[in-house]
Formats: sequence, structure tokens, C-alpha cells
Amino acid sequence: MKNWTIQSRILFLALLPGIIVSVVLGIFFMTERARDLNDLLDQRALAMAKQLAPTCEYGVMTGNVGILQNIANNMLEEKDVRSVSIYNQDVEILAHAGPKMLTERIGSAELQDNQLQLLRTEGSVRVRAPIFAQNLVIPDQLSDQFYAEESRQIKLLGWAELELSSSNTQLLRYQHIASSLSVILLALLTCTFVAIRFSRQVSEPMGRIVKAIGELEDGKLESRIHINSGGEFQQLASGINAMASALQRVNTEHQQNLEQATQDLQETLDEMEIRNRELTIGRKEALEASRMKSEFLANVSHEIRTPLNGIIGFSDLLVRTHVDERQADYLDTIRKSSADLLNIINDILDLSKIDAGKLIIEHTAFNLRDVLEDVMTVLAPAAFQKELELSHLIYSDVPLLIESDPLRLKQILTNLINNAIKFTERGSVSVRVSLISQSDKRASIKFEIQDSGIGMTEEQINKIFNAFTQADASTARQFGGTGLGLIISRALVEAMHGEIRVNSHEGRGSTFSFHIQVSTPDVAANNLPLLSGQRVALLEPSLLNRMNTGALLNQWQIEHHDCENRQQLLEALNSNEHELQALIVAVSRQHINDPQQRLFMQQLTHYGLPLIALIDSVSHEHLEQLKQQGASSSLSQPFLHKRLHQALCRALGNDGAEFSDTLPGNHNQNIVHEPPSVLAVDDNSANLKLVVTLLQELGIRVIAASSGRDAIDIVQQQTVDMVFMDIQMPGMNGLEATEQIRMLPGKGALPVIALTAHAMADEKEALIKAGMNDYQTKPISQEQLAACVERWTGYRSLSPAAAAEASPPSKSQCEWIFDAATALRHANHKVDLAQDMFRMLLDSLQQDMQHIVDAWEEEDMDNLLERVHRVHGATRYCGVPCLRSTLETFETALKANRQPELPALMRQLVEDVANLQQWAQSNDWKTTLAEASAVRSEQFTSA
Repeated sequence: MKNWTIQSRILFLALLPGIIVSVVLGIFFMTERARDLNDLLDQRALAMAKQLAPTCEYGVMTGNVGILQNIANNMLEEKDVRSVSIYNQDVEILAHAGPKMLTERIGSAELQDNQLQLLRTEGSVRVRAPIFAQNLVIPDQLSDQFYAEESRQIKLLGWAELELSSSNTQLLRYQHIASSLSVILLALLTCTFVAIRFSRQVSEPMGRIVKAIGELEDGKLESRIHINSGGEFQQLASGINAMASALQRVNTEHQQNLEQATQDLQETLDEMEIRNRELTIGRKEALEASRMKSEFLANVSHEIRTPLNGIIGFSDLLVRTHVDERQADYLDTIRKSSADLLNIINDILDLSKIDAGKLIIEHTAFNLRDVLEDVMTVLAPAAFQKELELSHLIYSDVPLLIESDPLRLKQILTNLINNAIKFTERGSVSVRVSLISQSDKRASIKFEIQDSGIGMTEEQINKIFNAFTQADASTARQFGGTGLGLIISRALVEAMHGEIRVNSHEGRGSTFSFHIQVSTPDVAANNLPLLSGQRVALLEPSLLNRMNTGALLNQWQIEHHDCENRQQLLEALNSNEHELQALIVAVSRQHINDPQQRLFMQQLTHYGLPLIALIDSVSHEHLEQLKQQGASSSLSQPFLHKRLHQALCRALGNDGAEFSDTLPGNHNQNIVHEPPSVLAVDDNSANLKLVVTLLQELGIRVIAASSGRDAIDIVQQQTVDMVFMDIQMPGMNGLEATEQIRMLPGKGALPVIALTAHAMADEKEALIKAGMNDYQTKPISQEQLAACVERWTGYRSLSPAAAAEASPPSKSQCEWIFDAATALRHANHKVDLAQDMFRMLLDSLQQDMQHIVDAWEEEDMDNLLERVHRVHGATRYCGVPCLRSTLETFETALKANRQPELPALMRQLVEDVANLQQWAQSNDWKTTLAEASAVRSEQFTSA
């Protein structure tokens, strides 16, 4: 209908009502006429049946078949009568005339007045009428006479059935339809003729108007419309003619203006050409300024990172020496400030890379779970310090082995999760990883970081992705930060072909989500041995953590029974249907010292199953307490899945399932027990001293060189297994020195690791191409050095921290109160210092407890918090895990104003202090410390 002409539309509108009315009325009248004809046939059949029944009364009563047959034959003479049948009382036929009656029924029989039955078939109407003995009486003694007498009782003698053909009725119906259609067709033809006449009177003027408008559209502005008919068409033609005249005038003026504008445009183009030349010169100057800025940032980075490396490194070394509480606090402040300064430098450099377009995204294969677990493990202490629940979940359909940039992905996750922890005071922070789509070795993976923090308004959300901007002006002062993390994260996500979004409500938390495009190589992601056929029970109240741990167990083909609370676990243990080989139990750090928790752990030990405890804490004391309560292994949660696998292997007795936790790209998989000889080269004496000290603590033979020329001489004269080479040195830089070392006989494969403070975009690629084997950015930690040495020489060193972990305390009752290994570790493994610190604690404990009791009785909560904090600080360096844990929980409850918990914590504190004092009086703790120190020295020497 959209393409119909006006004439077609007029014909349609004119004929549509007539057609509708004719069809509706025709159908109505034809239907009514057909119904009337059917009713007339039914009435005739009923009337004939009523007349036939009394006529047959005598014949049926006397059994005179001849009379009945004569009556039936006479009825056939009536119009439309097709067949007649007369039956006796038992429905046995007495007389029949005509063909056999039709039996194909249409519908059921209808019962009419006087018990007449009406039945319709395809071509007839059948009526059955009862024959009653009600008018004639025939005495038994007068067989040849009869007389009429009114009968008092009606007696059924038989039936008379009559069938009328519907052929004539059908013929009348067809005649009526034909006449009706003829009338309708005649009316429609008349309407069509009239509509065509009137439509031409409308369409012809309209056609002229359309033709004229087309000519005007083609530019023939002199065209005009001439119409003889009056009315609206005449007014429309006059208006179009006036419009054509106006357009003709405007066109003339437009031509004149166009000529003038062309002249002005030529003058403007000449001026723009001059401006473009000036802009070209300015662009060259801007590019040169950008290059100089990049060089300036690189140099500033080197100059800042070089002393910062010394500050951070020597702070780590100094904190391991004998320092008191105040000095340790000062050192912690120095380390935190240095770390903040390093983060600021990194953010500014990343922003510079983005502005300069030098942001490079690598494509290397890595395990997605390893990256996420690394981030969660690093950020867990900050979350636990604020008593936040930190959880993560990777859905089972997410491919774990992917190709992308693991360092950049880790940077994005660290920024977003760290922000979530920073702006959340209570509640939880959760991370979910899900699969959006996957096809043809490509996948789109979505990350969601949800917190229950302060949230943001819509106005604040619009600001957070601006450089050096945070949601609120007071945010930087309250929470710290430069405001660069989110804009860098957004640039990294976009560089990885993704998008970052935020959904937040003020006071109800925020959800940051982003997705990235990755490649999925056809390689198995799980390099851990399977533990098929094993069955464990998992107790984890947190849904996300339970799903995450369950997914790992499924990946290792371990059957597991998941429990949400203690009762479910005990029921599973007492049930015979679960044959368990090990238990995995999650424990809250807030309830680790509760009597119910201790009792529950004792109940689990009675089953004789290996117990792996997971706790939301990174405190070594908490991990040791779990072992003392009966756990065979204890892990901090979030945990590394490799650590859980190792713990399961030990618990299940599967020694063959141990694996080598090596990094991708490890060029030496064999573990070397002989310490290598490492050459450290740096022109900065502080940095050189730091590297030498850190390597010597790892048990590595170190040779120091302060210049590239000295390094070449040492490599020629001595056996060197590995070189840490500084890049920017006066005279001969690190690249030149490395090039000459490669030219020495037999030194072409010598591992040379770049140590540099530069951090620009393509620095690593340039160093690798120049001959370096690996790249380490200052400031460097002892863990980085140990990992790098192991990667390139195969030597696995035993760091001081690992040595401490290698000697766990015993599980006796005395070391539940006093942990000699912990006391020695905090005293830098000096027995005299550990004895002095424990003695000072015992001397001050009685007076401090008296002040705490007085403040409690006076309900002076501020003074109570100050006293508890003081004693808590003293216990952190004395190896009293039970008392320290109670004080930590008590202090946290006081700060959070959790009044219902305070009485129980106060009673627990008094009990723990009394137990410690009693143990100190009845045990030779000085000898215990000396024996623990001797055991530790033997283990370290053997390692």
C-alpha cells in the first residue's frame, strides 16, 4: 500500500465499504435463508410423522401388514418423502416402502414433543414417532367388528419412521446463493464505475502537480502548473507556482553569493597554507619536546631508582639485625615510604608510555590462575589487617592457559583489587573470572572486582578515569595515591582489546569489571599430577572460596564432599558412605583461640585423617597454632594452588606427585646443590654492596666489580657462572661490557642479567637484542635475586626466611604457650637478645596487667585500649603466640567497639597471662631458647 497511487487509494477507499457491507449482508441473508429451509424441512417431517403414527394405530394393533404396507406406499406420494418404515413394539419391521434409510448420522438424535425423535443424515431427515393405543378398542369376542372408545391408559404399540430427502432443500439453497451473488456483483460493478469516475477527477490534477514538482526538483524553476478545476487543487497549484517563483529569485541570489564566497574562500585557503606551515614547524618542535621528555623521564627514573634501590635494600637488611621496637617502627616507615615513592615513579612512567604511544603488550603463554593467586597473595595482608574477607573464583569454563601479557594483567588486577581494599572499611572484596566467548583459539575473559566499601556517586564515577584525579578531593589525603591507577588500567585494558566499566552506589560498594581478548594455545594448562581415586572432605563456610577450592579438586580428579558448617563435616565423618582420605578445613583467624574451635580440632584429630587447615591470615603464629591444634599442614588463604597440591600429596602419601615449581622459560631445570660464582657489576657503591650482601645471605659466592672494564678482567681471570650487570656506567656501559664478554673464548653462553633503573617501554627488548639473557629492574629484592639465580644456574638457595620455616616448633603444651623458634626469629636468631626480650616481658607483665584490670573495672575504654596495645606490642617479639593472638583480637575488638565480645576476651587474657607466668616459673625457658637455636643452626648448616 505504500507505493499505491492516489487513484488506487481512492478506488480502495470507495470500494472497501461496499465490499464489506455486501459480503457481510450476503453471508447473513444466505445463512438465514439456509437455516429457514432446513427448519421448514424439519417441521414438514415432524408434521408428517405426527399424522402417520395415528393412521398406523389400527394396523399395528390388529397386526394387519397389508394395511400398514398400503399406508407406507401412500406416504411415498408425498413431496420429498424418500422412505417409510413401520415397527412393532419390539422394533421389528412390519412394513417398509422406498429405499433403505440412510444411516450416516450428523450429530445425535433430537427428542421433540410427544416423544418424536429427529435424526439428520448427509442427504435426509429422519423422524421416528411412537404409535400408542389410545383411540381404538377391539373386543376379544368380536373379531370382525370394532368401535371407537376412549382409552384411559396409553399403551405403546410400535413406531412409525419417516425419512424426507433434503435434495430439493439443497437445490433451493443454491438458487438463493446464485441470486444473492448476482445482486452483490451488480452493486459492486456500479460502485466501481462511480469510484473510477470520481478518482479520475482527483488523480489527473494531482498528476499535473507531481509532474511540475519533479521539474522543479530537476532545476527547471520556470515550470508552472495550470489546473481548470477549482477548490483545493487550484489553491495548491497557486501555492506551488508562488514557491517556484520564490525559488527562482533565491537561486539567482545564491549564485551571486556563491561567487563572492568562492573569492573569500580562496583568500582563506592562502591564509591556512601559511598557518599549516607554522603548525608543521610546531609539530616538529613538539615531537622533539616529547622525545626529550621521554629521555628526561628515563634519566630521572634511573637517578631516583638508584638511591631508592639502596634505601629499600638496606632497610630490609637492617630490619633483620638487632633493633628495638622504635627502630623497627622507623624502618617500617622508611620501607613503606620508599614503596610509595616507587609506585609513584612507576605510575608516572606508565602514563608517559601511554602518552608517547610506546605501550607494548607482550604475548606469552601463562597460567591465569597463577597470576590471580600471585596478586591475591600479595594483597592479602592489607585485607586481613582491615579484617576484610578476601575471596576469588575462576569459573570452570575459563581457559587457564592463555597468551597475553601477564605482567600487565597483574598490574590491572593489582590496581583494582588494591583500590577495593583501600576504600573498604568492613565487609568483603571478591574477584570473579568468567568466560564471555571462545572460538578458534581466541577467548574473551571477564574480570569482576566487587567490594562493600564507600561507593561512589554518578558525578564521582565520571571523574575517576581522569589523570591525577580521584573521586573526592579528600580521598588522596585520606587514602593516599596519585589518581593514576585507574587511567593506566583503562589504557592497558584497551591495549588488550577490552573495556573497563564501573557500577557503584554511594555507601553500598563498587564493582569494577573489565574484559580482555586472549589467545588459547592447544596445550594443557595443568602441569600438576592428578590425584585420581582420592576422596576428601572440604569445610568452607564462604561460598566463593568453597567453589574455588572445589574447582581445584575437580581439576585434580579428587572426589570431595563439601560442607558449610562443622555439623555437616562431623556427620560426613560419622557416616559410613564417605570413605575419606584427608580433610581440608577453613578456619577464621578471629576464632582460632575460641574453646569451641580448639574442641572441634581435637574431635577431628580423633578420626586419624590428615588435616589441611586454611586460615585467612598471613601470620606465622596463626599457622603454627593450627599445627599445634592438630593440623598436618596449614596454609594462608588465599592460597597458591600449587601449595595446596603439595599439601594434599603429603597428606595422601603420594610422594610421586611432587613437582618442580619452575618458571616458564627456565633454562636450567636441574637443581644444583653447589653454590655458583656470581659477578656483580655496578658503579654505585651502595647498590653494589646491597647486591653483594643479598647474594651472600643466599649462600652464593660473590665477586664485585665497579666498572665494565673490571668485569671483563674478572671474567677472563676467574670462573664465573653468572653476571649481574648494571647498564648505565661511566666509561664503558653495561651493553658494551656484555658485548666484549660475549667475544671471549667460551663465554658466549654465560648468563648476563641486566640490572638497571631504566623503565621505558621498549627497554627489555633492546637489552635482549643487545645480548642480555634477562632483565631485572631496580629496586631488586632478595627473592628476585634468588629466583633469577635458580632460573639461570639451577641453584636453589635457602633464604633466611626459608630457613626459619624449615624448623617448625614442636606441638607440646609448653610451646603452645611459648614458641622458642618464633622468639629467636624475631631476635634475629640471637639467643641473648631473645632471653632479654622475654625477661623484660615477664618483668613488666604483672604491672601492665594490673593497669589493664583497673581500666576494665573503671570502664575507661580509651585507657584500656592504650594498655592492651602496649602489651600487644611487647608480645610481638617474644614468641608467645597464644597471648599475642588474644591481645591482637582484644585490641581489634576494642577499636571496632564490639562490646559483647569484650568480657570473654578479658577473661581469656587473664587466663593466658596466668598460664604464661606459671609456665615461666616451672620451665627453664633460657635452656629452651638455647636448644632451639642449636637445632636451627644444625638445620641451616645441613641445608
